[in-house]
Amino acid sequence: MARLTAAAWPALVGSGHARAYDRAQLPVGIVHLGAGAFFRAFGANYTDKVLASGDRRWGITGVSLRHPDVRDALAPQDGLYTLLERDNDTLQANVIGAVANVLVAPLEAAAVRRALCAPEVAIVTLTITEKAYGIGADGNLDLHAPAIASDLQNPHAPQTAVGWLAATLVARREAQVAPYAVLSCDNLRDNGHTLRRLVLQYAQRAFARYTNWLADAVAFPNTMIDRIVPRAVAQDQVDARTAHGFEDAVPVRCEPFSQWVIEQFAGPRPQWEMAGAQFVRDVRPFEDAKLRLLNAAHTAFACFGVLLGHTTIARASADPDIAAFVRNLMTQELAPTLTPEAALDTNDYQAKLWPRFANAALGHGTQQVAMDTSAKLAQRHLPALRDRRRAGASIERLALVIAGWMRYLAGRDEEGAGYLVDDPLAAPLAAIVATWRADPRGCVERFLAVEAVFGELGRDRVVQETVARHLQRIATGGVRATLRAAA
Repeated sequence: MARLTAAAWPALVGSGHARAYDRAQLPVGIVHLGAGAFFRAFGANYTDKVLASGDRRWGITGVSLRHPDVRDALAPQDGLYTLLERDNDTLQANVIGAVANVLVAPLEAAAVRRALCAPEVAIVTLTITEKAYGIGADGNLDLHAPAIASDLQNPHAPQTAVGWLAATLVARREAQVAPYAVLSCDNLRDNGHTLRRLVLQYAQRAFARYTNWLADAVAFPNTMIDRIVPRAVAQDQVDARTAHGFEDAVPVRCEPFSQWVIEQFAGPRPQWEMAGAQFVRDVRPFEDAKLRLLNAAHTAFACFGVLLGHTTIARASADPDIAAFVRNLMTQELAPTLTPEAALDTNDYQAKLWPRFANAALGHGTQQVAMDTSAKLAQRHLPALRDRRRAGASIERLALVIAGWMRYLAGRDEEGAGYLVDDPLAAPLAAIVATWRADPRGCVERFLAVEAVFGELGRDRVVQETVARHLQRIATGGVRATLRAAA
């Protein structure tokens, strides 16, 4: 069977498996840093719809900042891949043509620089995950992080996203080329403003004379993206081949639901709103709803799900004890911390989450969702925890999520089966939680003292006492009994 390539495009358009536009000489107007499955499931799909509308300026060059895997898979397919939108009993397959090419920064630095400096490029988007921004415990650029320190020593040969942005924006200024707008699409609070601060802090040390220009001339709008994109499995290739008749080495699967909210900004851009994106004055209410409801719930489902032997979010959400706890966590402790917004009905948003959690066709792995929780917790749970403490309100369920994560870090489920803990702080945190059963109170004190994760919250006696009480209950009665008591 023939592989998916540009030669297949006319047949795909004819069969309704690709949107109708000529991609033979697609100009590149967007560079995306972090060309993984998540961006290909939402940003490239939105852009694909814009291209099909008749605006052909917005082809995408993807850039992998570390590994060649995505490039090596997509290059033989001329950038094409199948997007598989899965619901419990339905499947829709569309081939996306918006990605013109993929570059690998460590191997093709000159080509990446040319792409980022090209006058036709007006937008740079990023999905590099929270841990790749180089943020320290205080929320500022971690100048001691090895990659950031290396970039500051060699600012014209960057490795990090922050370094690439600063270097190429300065190069455009020196060449009298207009700056591109920078859209972070990662799950960071105030992601655009956060990235702007990091770039300016970096530039102050690497390109000091341009710092004021960067602050005045470059747009860093906040964004919020909401779409569940699990890891690929072998069945995805089978389903892509069955749908359109071509071999695809890198299909992407996702849920049908998709939401992209973008802060209004000046300058040329795709008309993403015609593809369903929302441009608003303030993204934060939408961002908080996603982080504190969808993402926070996912972390709870993942950690407790792994401990109780559930391999997917759908199975964890079908467990009555986990589901009851998560539902009350959302309604009683998370939703009350959200700022009212006329354009966002949080009750409706919560109601729509449960069918998404229960979408068994996604196979969204609990282990995948649980990875990197040390970097995610500060965005998903701790802001709500701070708000609840300031209000003197109950933190029982939020504290149990922390205790549950500690128990998860021990690396064995309730039946004694081992699993891999994938987290940038896995080793030091595992050393702390090694005594969780014998000395839960002391374990919690040492755990919450990890400044890089908890900051000042780790010194809050109420937080310490509440988390310790839950971990003690888990140690004596198990996870399920503790969930039932706290629900």
